[in-house]
Amino acid sequence: MMLDRLEGNVELKSSVRLMLDSRRLTHSVLLVGEEGLGAGFAARCVAADYLYPQGGAPAEALVRGECCRAVAKAGKRDSGQIETGVVREAISVTGMGSGGKYLVGQVTAMRSEIFNTSLSAEGRAVLLYHVERMNEESANALLKVMEEPPEGVLFLLTADSLAGVLPTIRSRCISFAMAPVSPADCARYCTKQGVDAKAAALYSELFDGHIGTVLAAARDDARREQVEQALTLAKAAAAKDSYAAAVLLAGYEKEKAGAAALLADFRAVAAAGLRGSPRSPVQGDAARKALGAADAAMQRRSFCLCWPQNSEASEQEKQPHLRLLFSLSC
Repeated sequence: MMLDRLEGNVELKSSVRLMLDSRRLTHSVLLVGEEGLGAGFAARCVAADYLYPQGGAPAEALVRGECCRAVAKAGKRDSGQIETGVVREAISVTGMGSGGKYLVGQVTAMRSEIFNTSLSAEGRAVLLYHVERMNEESANALLKVMEEPPEGVLFLLTADSLAGVLPTIRSRCISFAMAPVSPADCARYCTKQGVDAKAAALYSELFDGHIGTVLAAARDDARREQVEQALTLAKAAAAKDSYAAAVLLAGYEKEKAGAAALLADFRAVAAAGLRGSPRSPVQGDAARKALGAADAAMQRRSFCLCWPQNSEASEQEKQPHLRLLFSLSC
């Protein structure tokens, strides 16, 4: 089974395997997990096993994501259309609006496609990624087809968190939580995928067994450089070296996306230190303070790593501006 390629997640794999073997798989499955835990990969594996139980080239193509895609042009609500892919029996839908929000036209395009072509295939699979980004209008459009789906259609939904999914959607799905694997298992898996062993071990510790995140960091030069920057910043925090931190952060003064990405990776490094990972430059109380500073910075969109004698933040630090602030004192 393609689902066997998913590392860990024994409960998910055994439950889905039983349902597939008995052909009693519910028509709507929701896979919930943080970015990098493989919810999308798991959804494609389930779809491949459902549509092509014998495996083969179509199943492989589907796992790679080479299926049809439901799209819509922003600002034109009824312009939904289907982009042709290798695997016609599966449709992939990802929010294309501002901030990754779903457009109603996308859901409409998906609905039209499965109703028009469901009789031409033994089964159909619809993959909807990040359904927490659906507003009430697009969710209602989806509910109409989920309530009375065509015969043989399987909906596979993913979300970063269960709380972010509208209750009306949740109530019509069987839900599974994606779980991270151990850093050691993550490193072994990623090494088998061609990642350098040292990089796999480092990233697996820093990203706590989130395989997708580790692979993304290892395979992209810019992403690797970003992680190195976060590690350098953590070293400055550990040494209370405000000058080194200021030099590094100066390059992010006007770069919103880069600053946000740096914060996310710095938080991961601090969290690894709090878990006791020897690969993190910050440990113990320093890691706890760094993690708290990163969380606060991500909420107010500014960056202030502080170990001040006075616990009161300045008015400047409280402002939700994008300038990166870094203050280290004894």
